[in-house]
Amino acid sequence: MDAPSLWATCILPGCKQPIADELDVCTTCRTAFGDYLHETDRPPSYTVADLEERDAGIRNAYRSLYGQRIEPEQIDTDSDKYRRAVTLATTVAQQMGQEEKANQTCWLCEERRMCIRRPGGWECRDCRQIQ
Repeated sequence: MDAPSLWATCILPGCKQPIADELDVCTTCRTAFGDYLHETDRPPSYTVADLEERDAGIRNAYRSLYGQRIEPEQIDTDSDKYRRAVTLATTVAQQMGQEEKANQTCWLCEERRMCIRRPGGWECRDCRQIQ
């Protein structure tokens, strides 16, 4: 559990920058989002407690998903959600250099082969064996 802060945090979800006034936006978010943020003359229709309740629900959902065990029989492999998750996991693995991808141009031999992503570019199996 986090210790309470002396400062309020930015009102935008996910931002933890300290601010002087409650229910305000930090300067970092103002710079990043620019004209997308608009101030109004009316008072906000929510309170700090409302925002905390919103964020607590999301934190609880993530905690429950983190501790949840799913058996292989429970997975619906025909669903769009499953295909998106597999695509995302494959992309992340490729970016980390842990999974091969077909039809990539090796940066060493310049041939189209099954390659792994490396800092220098895509690298095939044959070139990886060369020291």
